[in-house]
Amino acid sequence: MTIQPGSLAGLKKWPIRNEVPDLTGKVALVTGANSPGGMGFHTAYQLASKNAKVYIGARSASKAQSAIQEMRKENPSITEDQLVPFVTDLGDIKAVRDACRAMLQSESRLDILVHNAAIISMPVVINSDGISASFAANHFGPFVLTNTLIPLLTHAAEITGDARVVTISATAYKFLPPGVRFDSINSFNQEMEPTTLGGADFTRYNGVKNWLPAEHLEGRLTPAEGVVTALFAATSPKIFAEKNVYKGAFLVPPGSIEALVGDASDDKLAQELWVTSERIVEAVCGKSEI
Repeated sequence: MTIQPGSLAGLKKWPIRNEVPDLTGKVALVTGANSPGGMGFHTAYQLASKNAKVYIGARSASKAQSAIQEMRKENPSITEDQLVPFVTDLGDIKAVRDACRAMLQSESRLDILVHNAAIISMPVVINSDGISASFAANHFGPFVLTNTLIPLLTHAAEITGDARVVTISATAYKFLPPGVRFDSINSFNQEMEPTTLGGADFTRYNGVKNWLPAEHLEGRLTPAEGVVTALFAATSPKIFAEKNVYKGAFLVPPGSIEALVGDASDDKLAQELWVTSERIVEAVCGKSEI
């Protein structure tokens, strides 16, 4: 699912406190969850407040621990063992792989994965893997993270029939000129971030059953208000009841489906993105990684 900017009036249709179900026994991971002023923090906080165990994604242990302390200060009913640091640099493919491998050893399931972390704007900088730093953080990090954690997502789906992946994206994709290509690493470094195509790809090409990918576009709301659609995508019983309708859909607040436009609706381009991503990750990490 993908979501567009919305108004405060729309929030009344899906109030957080009344509609997010009890999440006892469920496990979630939210990337970019360390900043109290950000949507990732508020998403993680709401999930934990509904009794989920939540991995707090951050680039450093100190940032993750600071966020955990702030959440527990705000809501003392959140227990210490509910919040777990997940420390990695999403711009470093190998670091993401290693963090996920550690989670595979310590965790048995993953019910909710929210890709919130992103680099919004920065000069083009090529990292040690030969990839644009922003492209690595916004696409390859989530790509490797999701694929590596598929065993945990699959196990959660086998238990409950319901595992979900939510990707936070942006409406700016609508304004990109046509003709985007993802057939080589040079194409990746020249194009805008493909989070809309990438999120939809996980539905088409990874083969995981009973797993709902979703994308969320941040709107003109405060972070605490803006998480409503992400929480709808991640937790709403309606999504589970109508999974064939919502699977891979693009949502606008507070949870309406909107058709993709332009290159984002091109299945062949999505497949090109997927195949080239696999090839680049294999070159960096080895053939067994995806």
